[in-house]
Amino acid sequence: MWQSDVDTEVYIFQRAKHLQQHCGDQIFIEESASGILCALVDGLGSGKEAEKAAKAVTEAIDANSSLKSLADIVARSNEAVAGLRGAAIAVWRADWAKQKLTYCGIGNIRFYMLGEDDKLVYPISSTGFLSGRKQKIRTQEFSYRPGSTFLMHSDGLTLAGVKKHLHARGSIETIGHNIESNVADVPEDDVTFLVGRMKS
Repeated sequence: MWQSDVDTEVYIFQRAKHLQQHCGDQIFIEESASGILCALVDGLGSGKEAEKAAKAVTEAIDANSSLKSLADIVARSNEAVAGLRGAAIAVWRADWAKQKLTYCGIGNIRFYMLGEDDKLVYPISSTGFLSGRKQKIRTQEFSYRPGSTFLMHSDGLTLAGVKKHLHARGSIETIGHNIESNVADVPEDDVTFLVGRMKS
């Protein structure tokens, strides 16, 4: 369970493919009084080389988190994997004051949020992956309601009834445990998910 000093609750779960020592999924979370920057990165394949690529991306996000443009942060992350295996990414930034969320996804990581009027927001990521080669980076923006529940997960998790989980009453930890029950004891792929509630 990740708890910030500012109020956002996030339950994080990770299990490596075949319970290996190295996991190709990596997470980045940085919160301040003005907002939160959150990313999930999935290095291609699994094992040590996948982990190396994913870590290169999260390190680039960390080094460039002060940039105002999310597209610029992703561009720097793309440069960071040049010569490495490559990685899928989903990254978003929420602005507390504006109640706006900017999202960028490349590859098969999923992001869901209960937006305004409790409608399920599900931005579609671009196809492909970060590779070091120049590519078009597309961002999307939408409004959210304070206290909204969100879920982000790598493709190792197969989850039916996402909206049911996000609407569930109870703590984020309880919701996290319920989602976790869908994960195999010895998964066939790296599995990572984050479920949380936006600062209210």
